[in-house]
Amino acid sequence: MAYSIAVMGDKESTLSFKAIGIRVYECSTRAGALKALRSAAEETAIIYVTEEVYQLISEEIKEFDDKPLPAIIPFPGIRGGNGLGIDLLNKSVETAVGSNILQD
Repeated sequence: MAYSIAVMGDKESTLSFKAIGIRVYECSTRAGALKALRSAAEETAIIYVTEEVYQLISEEIKEFDDKPLPAIIPFPGIRGGNGLGIDLLNKSVETAVGSNILQD
């Protein structure tokens, strides 16, 4: 089975990803995001999710934390970020290393 990369988020934040052939799931509501997550998780190795959408379905995304695939990675959308992606990265580094070597 060949895995791919997907992007989930609002139309404006995901539009440019379509141009380079990445599978895009446009969603901006909780219901739409849950449907997109279920669909994308079946055939995707990496799912990039706008921070805005990530927050809508963060509890459901946690169900994938202990699974090897898919990796679900938040990124700031077109309207900017709220620091969620950096916070999650810092927590992951702290868990892996024992202390957060990325913080100032």
